[in-house]
Amino acid sequence: MPTITLNTQVARADGFSTAPVDNELMMLNVEQGKYYSLDPIAAEIWNLLEKPALVGEVVIQLQKKYKVSPGQCQADVVEFLEKLSSYGMIVLKA
Repeated sequence: MPTITLNTQVARADGFSTAPVDNELMMLNVEQGKYYSLDPIAAEIWNLLEKPALVGEVVIQLQKKYKVSPGQCQADVVEFLEKLSSYGMIVLKA
């Protein structure tokens, strides 16, 4: 799996249907028949990936909205995107 950095461009993978349920975003991978649940911040990251974006841009947007240190925000976003990548939910472009 490629390393995700602030300069990595990420985009949503095709094949996911989403629906808000309470405070979460429920996702279904139609091809695999797998369900995923995203908490509000994870759902916000997913929404920021509606169009391909650099990881650094996602971090900046979250920092504008939430009180979090730049280092912590970057670490959390990269960790989450690595998880999405391992599930085939996003596509990475160097």
